[in-house]
Amino acid sequence: MTGFDIRERRNDIGLSQSKLSDITGIEQARISAYELGKLNLSINEVNKIATHLEKIDEPALLKLKKKRFQNSQHLDSITAQRPRRGYSKTKRNKEYLEVLKSLESQFFNPPTTGLKAVSFFAGCGGLCYGVKAAGFEIVATNELIENYKAIYELNFPHVNFLPNDVQEITKSDIEKILKKHKKIDLMVGGPPCQGFSLAGKRDVNDKRNTLFEYYLKIAEQIQPKVILIENVRLLTSMKDPNGSLVSKRILDTFEKMGYKSNFYSVNAKDYGVPQHRERVIFIAVRKDLKKPSSIAEAKYGNSINLFNSNPPYFTFGDAVSDLDYLESGELSTKDKLHRAVKHPEHVIRWLVDVPEGKSAHDNIDPNLRPPSGYNTTYKRQVWTEPAGTVATTYGMISGCRNVHPIATRALTTREALRLQSFPDSFKLTGNDGTIRTVIGNAVPPLLGFELAKFIKENYTDCDFKCRINAP
Repeated sequence: MTGFDIRERRNDIGLSQSKLSDITGIEQARISAYELGKLNLSINEVNKIATHLEKIDEPALLKLKKKRFQNSQHLDSITAQRPRRGYSKTKRNKEYLEVLKSLESQFFNPPTTGLKAVSFFAGCGGLCYGVKAAGFEIVATNELIENYKAIYELNFPHVNFLPNDVQEITKSDIEKILKKHKKIDLMVGGPPCQGFSLAGKRDVNDKRNTLFEYYLKIAEQIQPKVILIENVRLLTSMKDPNGSLVSKRILDTFEKMGYKSNFYSVNAKDYGVPQHRERVIFIAVRKDLKKPSSIAEAKYGNSINLFNSNPPYFTFGDAVSDLDYLESGELSTKDKLHRAVKHPEHVIRWLVDVPEGKSAHDNIDPNLRPPSGYNTTYKRQVWTEPAGTVATTYGMISGCRNVHPIATRALTTREALRLQSFPDSFKLTGNDGTIRTVIGNAVPPLLGFELAKFIKENYTDCDFKCRINAP
């Protein structure tokens, strides 16, 4: 975990450096210097911080913070004292659910194409869900974390798993895949970027610095028609231990491997996902295909010109307005994943009158402002706009833009799944921490589908037609 990761995680949950120092026993000055890239902490110190940041939950966080109570805050629940809120289905809720139903149908009954794909750093399978629905058979994959792998296997029971650690995948492992399937059309994955820096060098011995290299070495052996890499948008500004831009290094490597490549900044909302989620996508096309690298055009967003008229973005309400209305601590009798975390009463008081798009930090009354955090924390979403980025902390009301637009609570797992474009049939297993992490880190299946569909139609279309029409 880099200093950048620690700062992002702290900001997401509204935890100050001083409080992090209190719970880890590591001097605040050392944490600050590490976050700024001026000091390297020991591996034990970094692991200690990572462990605490992973395990910390809403009650634990609130105990660490200075609480501001008024005498009236010890009375009955403020939400119980007021008329119960609610919402009705939006006009486009049915349309969005039909999009997910279509995606689900194509996942379980994919078109017959004969096209093969391999996946690495699979997580719970968000990207793979879209790739399979587009018509690619996923013949091999890998995932380091066993808990994430368990969720993947529930949804992709017939996919062959390679060694969990990409660094342990051998040439022999890849040769077995090629011997069985002859050739691979598409290779996808999102190698972790935590080993890189935004502002210069980090620990040159951080093994995460080399994960991209392993991914590209495997790609060089497989030689698929197209290679797709998904990552955070900030990757385009990150530097390797030698101070070179990681993005340029990747493009240069593709060139040496015999691929034409480019990278593209995309936003999931442009492809039908009801969420503002910026990512960078690298597309590398084998030179013998004689086609330049390109990517699917946006399908949504009110873009009107001589050539197209895109429909509006799907909104937060479009994704979830058919679900039961829940307040803090309530659960749906229809859906076990639609369950609201119970939040402390004083936090409810901070937020109950906060309008959509605003934070409790914006309250005029200082007694109704959280004692710490940022104006992106304790912040409501907006019902009529795409949701903010679904993060791994979506169940924490103190996190970044995690407050429901109308109810006074954090998001439920079902809402997070809908906002990430997972159909309701997607299966989960494991504890809440595991589930929230894989959902927050996942590539939205609908984004994966649109990217893979474009690749199929533009780089493999003739090939797969020949295969399925062959006698």
